Amino acid sequence: MPSERHDAYDAGAGTWVMVPPGAPHTFANVTDATAVMLNTFTPDLYVQYFRDLKAMVESGQPLSRDAVAEVWTKYGTEPSTEYAS
Repeated sequence: MPSERHDAYDAGAGTWVMVPPGAPHTFANVTDATAVMLNTFTPDLYVQYFRDLKAMVESGQPLSRDAVAEVWTKYGTEPSTEYAS
């Protein structure tokens, strides 16, 4: 069952954020400014998710919500709708 806790943190430039494996989380750039984010994964259990998405792009498949829904299920991922437009 999803948690009802919704803590929000403003992670400005240079901020380091650690999310434990399996912890529900989301992130968003809520400004009009360009944001750059570096992700690292230890252990690398989630790296294959991004490899799967890369393969989709390379095959010409669009990264629409419907197109990646099957990939999400492989990794226990459910996108947040909090910042959806």
